[in-house]
Order: sequence, then C-alpha cells, then structure tokens
Amino acid sequence: RFLACFTKQCIMTVISTNFETKVLDFDTSDGSNDLPNNMEWCGEDSVVLHWKNLGVLMVGPYGDWLRFPYEEVEYLHLSAEMDCCRVVTDSGVEVLQRVPPATAAMLRIGSIEPAAMLLDASDAFQNGSPASDEAARAITKTGMLLDAIAVCTDAASREFDIKMQKQLLRAASYGMHFEYKDGSNKKSIMGGKTRKSQSGATHPSPVAISFVEAAKKIRVLNALRDPSVGVAITVAQYDSIEPNGVIARLIAMKRPALATSISNYLQLDESVKAYARASRASAFVTVDGGHTDAETAEAAIKILNSQVKSPIMNRGAYATVALAAFKVGRQGVANLLLTLETSVVDKVPALTTIGLHSDAAAVAAEAKSDDLIFHVLLEFEKYCGQNISDASRAQSTYLGTVVNKFPPEAVNILAEYFSSMNDVKHVMNLYLKAQNYARAGSIVAKRALSLPREHERLNMLQEASRIFGIGRDAIFQKTCTDEYLELLLEQERLRRAYGPDVTPKTSSVTETIFNVLCYAAVKMRESRKLLAEAEKIAKKFKVPDKRLWHTKIRAFAATDQWTNLRSLSESRTKPPIGFKHFALAAIRKQQSTVEILRYIEKVSDGEERYDLFCEAKFWKRAVEEAKKMDDLNRIMHIRTVCNVPEIQHLCENYVSTMA
Repeated sequence: RFLACFTKQCIMTVISTNFETKVLDFDTSDGSNDLPNNMEWCGEDSVVLHWKNLGVLMVGPYGDWLRFPYEEVEYLHLSAEMDCCRVVTDSGVEVLQRVPPATAAMLRIGSIEPAAMLLDASDAFQNGSPASDEAARAITKTGMLLDAIAVCTDAASREFDIKMQKQLLRAASYGMHFEYKDGSNKKSIMGGKTRKSQSGATHPSPVAISFVEAAKKIRVLNALRDPSVGVAITVAQYDSIEPNGVIARLIAMKRPALATSISNYLQLDESVKAYARASRASAFVTVDGGHTDAETAEAAIKILNSQVKSPIMNRGAYATVALAAFKVGRQGVANLLLTLETSVVDKVPALTTIGLHSDAAAVAAEAKSDDLIFHVLLEFEKYCGQNISDASRAQSTYLGTVVNKFPPEAVNILAEYFSSMNDVKHVMNLYLKAQNYARAGSIVAKRALSLPREHERLNMLQEASRIFGIGRDAIFQKTCTDEYLELLLEQERLRRAYGPDVTPKTSSVTETIFNVLCYAAVKMRESRKLLAEAEKIAKKFKVPDKRLWHTKIRAFAATDQWTNLRSLSESRTKPPIGFKHFALAAIRKQQSTVEILRYIEKVSDGEERYDLFCEAKFWKRAVEEAKKMDDLNRIMHIRTVCNVPEIQHLCENYVSTMA
C-alpha cells in the first residue's frame, strides 16, 4: 500500500503507491548525512534502515524510532519478511518486529484493557492473593472475559520469550476456569458455551479450541526456534506456510526426526506423516554402517511402521528409503525394502534407478501399465548407452536383454515403438534377436512395397527373402517373396521388350497376364508374341487353367479382340470353364446376334441356355427353351419381364396348351 523513499536531503519519505498521499517525512541528518547501506520494510507499518557507523534505525508509522547499535559487527544485512525484518550479521541472526498493537495495549504501564486486568488477576492468583477473584469478577461484569482470553492467547502465540508465553497462557487458562466456575449456564464448559453438531455430538467452545491450537502452535514454534534447529519464524509465517510447509523445510534441512515428531504431534495427514517417516528412515540407512543389510532393513521398516494403522499408509515410502540406501552403496538393503513396496508407480522407477530393469519391467507388466513399461525400456536404453562405449554393441546388448529377460509385453511395446520409425532396421533387429524371422521379414517386405524406386524395392525384397530363409517357420513367406521378385523381374523384361505400357506396376500375376493380353490389341504386329508371353507367364507361375481362361475372356472382351476370343473357344472341344462366359462376354459387349448365338448354341445345359437367352433378350428363343424344359414358371417369368405383345401372346398360348 505504501512506498518508502530516501532523498538526497537525508529524508525518509513514505507515500501511497498512487503518489497522492504523503504519510511520513523523517529526517535522518542528525545521525548521518550518508545514504543508508540498506533500507527494508519491517512488516507493513515500519521501515528499517542501516548505516555502517550508526547501526540499525527502526522508524514507526508516527515518526517514533528506535536505534539498535551494531558497533562490533563488520557485516550486516537486512532481509524484509511478511511481518518482520531479519537482521543477519556475521555472528548471528536476529528478528526485528514491531510489537502487535493488542499486545502493546495489554502490557503498557497502567493499562485497563480487559486482557491486562486478566493477566494481573492471573498473576495475583499465582501469588495466592484473594484480590484475584475480585479482579476476575470485575472483568466478568464487563462481559469481555472471553475477549480477554482470546487476546491473551493470541499474544502468547506472537511472543518469543518462553517465560512470557507461559504467563500469558496461564492468564487465558485462568480466565476459562473462572468462566466455568462462575458461569450461570450449566452448559458452559471451559471457555464459553458448548456447541452441538448436526449429529448431536457436543463440541468445545471456539475459545477453548483456539486455546488448544495456540498451545500446540507455540510448542512447535519453540521447538523450531531452538538454537540446535535454527528456524526462527513468527506465528504469521507459520500460518502462511502451514504445518505441511514446516515439515518440508525440516526435511530439506535434514531434520527428519523433528519433522516426524511434529507431524505426529499435530496429527497431520497420513501422507505427510509417511513422508516424514520415510525421510527419517532414509537418514538412518544413510548413516548406519555397523549392521548387516538385513538388520539395517529391519530397523528402517520399524521406523516406517511406527504409529501406522495400516500398511497401505506406507505406499511409496519403501521405495524412497530404498533409493537412499542405494545412493550410499547399500544395494542389499534397497532390494529388501523394495520387496515390501506396494505402489507400482513408486516401485518401478526405484527398481530402474538401482539397475534392476528386468524386474521393473516385470512389475510394470503385472500392473498392465504400458506407460511404466515404456519408461523402463527408455531408461534401460539410456543405461546401455552410458555403460557401453561402442554404440552398436550397446544396441545389441539392449535388444538381447529385452528379448531374453523382459516380459513379452515389453517386447511388443518396443516393437510398436520401432515400427513407428521410418527406419525398419530397429524393429527388424528386435525380431531377429527374438528369432521371429517371419515377422522380421514381413516388416521388411511391407516397407519395400512402399518404396518409390524400383531398384530399392528389389533390394529390400531380396533382404526380406534372405530373412525368411533363416528360419524354418517362414518357408511359405520366402516362397511368396521369391515369386514376387520373379514377377517384378518379368515385368521389367516385358517393359524393355515391348514398351513401358505393356504392364503397369502391380503385385498380381493375373493382372500382369491381363495387361499383356490387352496390350496385344495395341501392338497388332506383335500380338502373337504377346499372347505367347501371357502363356509363358501363366506356365511359369503355375496359374490354373480356369483362372487363365477367365482372364483371357475378360481381356479379349475389354479390347474387342473377338477373333482371338473365337479362336480361344475353338481351341478346345470342351473348355475348362465352358462356353457360358464366352456368351456373357459377347452379350455384355453388345455383339451381333450371330456372334452371341455362336457361343450359346455350344452351351449344353438347358437352364444356362435359358438364362443366356434372357440376358441377351432373345425372348422367343428363351420361350422355346423353357418349353423344351416343360417349365411353366419360366414361361410366366418371360411374360412378366417382356413387354412385346407378340411374345406375351406366345407365352399365353404355350401356357394354355400346357395346361
């Protein structure tokens, strides 16, 4: 809210942060005409300045000041904090703080504040004076006894002197006892009226609760302010960082025993107490050197299980202590402690840190955590790279260990990770280490098919064939790869002999034959050679006759090679696929009636001839064929689908005759 400035005229000025209001002008020229070495706020309402020869000057909100001479101090530094100013010298640390207004009003000479009267009454009671009862009754008549109790309690928590703390707490306690003794309300218990919760349980009054909490807080603050600890903080700082923050700072200062005691005394959250116990056990295993691993581990476990209701409260604690033991070279202690760890999230990184990567992977796999398994794999790869200078040998050791000692889930996850890379050598090497030659070769072959350049594709396919040939379980894959290589070479030969359009890049033998047959319609002069090439390819790759004839019919019909189609139909008395497909090809290409009937007449089956006549819309021939089969339903079907009146009349005559 305010800004403190120091001018060249040796005047310390305090103004508001909006520069509209001047709060204070304080002239320091009587003490020194030099600029101060340091100037800091002390809380929110006083400023502390330091000169080398003058010492420390504290200026209050109304121009009141105090001087603290540090004559024999060579080095001095001021550090502003939220409610005080810390003076750091070469011999010690002091806390400079303005006395709280309520405390000042209570302790000033001749004060008639209720809290001051209660303090006097308490002192009189301790001295055995009967005037204490009269003083307490006077406060009660004002109706401000509870307020006086609260002021004394608050003043005790803000006080640094232990003797004064006890005096103020005795005064607050005396006030609560007097309230109970003198109160007319039967429901009044030690510090005011009780209150009930919704469940009907009786709870102490807010004043009593505040007194107990203040007593606990003072006890903790006094333990922290002990010179052997050296954490001199104020009650406001304690409230700001909260007890959890105090525990964290004590552990950082390597004071785990005190942190454990405070966490148990304040009944903090179980996780905080577990953290403190783990830090204490870690400190023990770090310094213990006169016992065996089993004895040290047993002592650490005893520390962890002290005041623990359930083992689940120590989740993660065993891993923390195990890591501390590993750092000081107690591998055996670390192994014994990790066997008791139930938290997978903590156990896996701990096992990884101490070098038990295979065990960490097994724990992660049992927990079905892919993230932890992948974490172990990455950490083990780093470990191999750091401990083996040769990169290739490190990679080989890494893959071999993963395959032989890690669970199958880890191998599968690593394979998925390697498969996402552009380079296939990593996943290929992994499967080769696992002797899964079929999978390794398949990955290489699949990557080969995606390569744009022909020679690169051929080289990678040859490598896939070599990998397939290593294992006995990949004979079928090797045969397929070799045949595909032969097909690619055959296609390349055809392109060199007949041109680049003779066959496009395809992995199908049937499509290759189809394209060669179609190209015969383009290269009329070389049509016989191309037809012979198709036969040669079919024979080389053992294409079945039925598939070859279907391919020829499809190719000849697509390119209007009807002469070649006719020659094909006449090449055998009984083609392997019959004459039906010849007729269908002619029908779908809308050939002449003579051409269509040439093939339909050769079909021996009556039902197939009927279907072909219907397909070609030769309705009269279809009716005759149905009459030969004596099939009334087929005749009625023709009458339904045909809109020619003559055919409909013919069908009706046949139906009436047959009826």
